[in-house]
Amino acid sequence: MITYAAGTRTGLRGENQDRLAADPGNGTFVVADGIGGLADAAVTARTVVEQFPRRVRERVAALAAPGVDRAVTVATAQLNEQIRDTARNGPGTTGAATALLLVRAGHALAVHLGDSRIYLARAGGLALLTQDHVREGRLTRFVGMPGEVLPGVSVHELSGGDRLLLCTDGLTRGVGEEELRTVLNGAGEIEGRASC
Repeated sequence: MITYAAGTRTGLRGENQDRLAADPGNGTFVVADGIGGLADAAVTARTVVEQFPRRVRERVAALAAPGVDRAVTVATAQLNEQIRDTARNGPGTTGAATALLLVRAGHALAVHLGDSRIYLARAGGLALLTQDHVREGRLTRFVGMPGEVLPGVSVHELSGGDRLLLCTDGLTRGVGEEELRTVLNGAGEIEGRASC
């Protein structure tokens, strides 16, 4: 059984462009962070959380099967093209960092673009399952980008008691990994931890 908690709050910019969705019945969890300063970013973040999990689920039959990377890349490219084609102010006016988790049969598929992250807390430790797509303070990969879009894709075997965290840079810029490790590995139910 999957238990989850979710939360978001407005940061320093005064507008919350973070969106999230959870569908534990289908094992999908996603966060998207609209790129600040871009006109359609909040709309893009909403589109990502509404469509990306379904697109990945439809293309990925088994997480440990060969070809998972390719299937996820195709789903990401199709979503990217749609977002660029439908941006209200034209291509180049929108973008969102995203992290998606698909959980099936004791495995987790981690997919990300940009600086949204996925962490795994296990047995008192904390592991970062993603690598930020950032260079000189700018995102190098995101949904809505021009050209070829290549998401980070990895599959991880899960154990009983594992806790996974999907988050945007709004959390990781303000909370260090040691504090995240302590909170995620603490005793008790997970529901209260989304407000840390």
